Amino acid sequence: MSGELSMMAGNDMTQADFLSRCERSGYLLVLVPSSYLGGVFRSQVVAGLSQRLPGVRLIAVDDVLFASNSVPDGFDQVIPTAQLKEPCHAGKPAVNCAYSLPTWLTLDHLAKTAQCITLDLPELLYLLDIPLVYQTGALTRELAMQHHAEFVSLRERLADERSRKTLEAIMRLRLDGNRAALLDVLCPGEQEYFSLYRGPEHPIVLRSDEHYVDIGAYDGDTVKKFMLAARHEYASIHAFEPDPANYRLMHASLAGSVGLHLHNQAVSDTGGHLAFAAHGTMGSRVEIDGTVQVPCVRLDDVLDVMTLLKMDVEGHEARVLRGAARLIDECRPRMAITCYHHVQDLLDIVAAIDGIAAGARLRLRHYSLYFYDTILYVDWPDALREGR
Repeated sequence: MSGELSMMAGNDMTQADFLSRCERSGYLLVLVPSSYLGGVFRSQVVAGLSQRLPGVRLIAVDDVLFASNSVPDGFDQVIPTAQLKEPCHAGKPAVNCAYSLPTWLTLDHLAKTAQCITLDLPELLYLLDIPLVYQTGALTRELAMQHHAEFVSLRERLADERSRKTLEAIMRLRLDGNRAALLDVLCPGEQEYFSLYRGPEHPIVLRSDEHYVDIGAYDGDTVKKFMLAARHEYASIHAFEPDPANYRLMHASLAGSVGLHLHNQAVSDTGGHLAFAAHGTMGSRVEIDGTVQVPCVRLDDVLDVMTLLKMDVEGHEARVLRGAARLIDECRPRMAITCYHHVQDLLDIVAAIDGIAAGARLRLRHYSLYFYDTILYVDWPDALREGR
């Protein structure tokens, strides 16, 4: 779809259609609620359905739960996936909660073969007005349409066709939550940020002299991945993680590594302290109502060199970039930046980069079968030619 982004939703079934089907059926088939996404959203979905569809039974179609004889809270029954083929389920409503691509494809095929009327889990989250990451489906759709022209303009700046197709798919996903939009652009999760495999195909090709900076280092998982991908050949690593519990885990597993500097600090465009929601998870983040005050620094105030930046800070990315303006302007680092937490994150990040240095090459990749893990890769071809 050259030069434009589709704003057409992919599923013709309306909210009223699905709800009425559930009421007529008397039950809803919930496919693999034991999946990662099922675990994240199960309690919210059960609560939402009990309000909207009182009296409708929830049946888990899940081999793991069936084998363990476990019935999740709010569910009435568990059956194995093989029973989905029984004629009694033809025309019945179902929701696909799978997270891994093989499981999603398998259950999508089984549900179609069984002639179930199937919604994808994110579509149900839209219907129940449950936040997808930090924004609800209604707000996600509204903002996507409101900023449509800006995304069309950004599409033309992306450096390759894979990036343009990825943005188109994400915009379609934002309209209704149907994850089928992602199938043709999805990348393997193990390739996120940088690859353990050597080759020119990945947007980031590591060198042996990297000064690597990891903002939002969590428990050190991406630092470890970088070390492996670099074959433990690098100049330095600076890893920043403000959550005290996460930092302790990172320190316990990585302290003493050669050239590694660990910082129990947040990073932003100002120094001092920031309110922080510390959950001891990947979702810990800077938040105005956060209950913990954490020390905060600007990269420009603490570092002199940076060749590679990885950043996942739950929507705070643009502010981190503005606090590293000198460093980025002088060093032209390659960057791998999350841009999926809010609809406008990608636009804000690109605007921050444009305000620092011209000529950035932008590439976009997506690594999960959900709204998570969209990564913007940034480099400066002129700087690469000069050996920077």
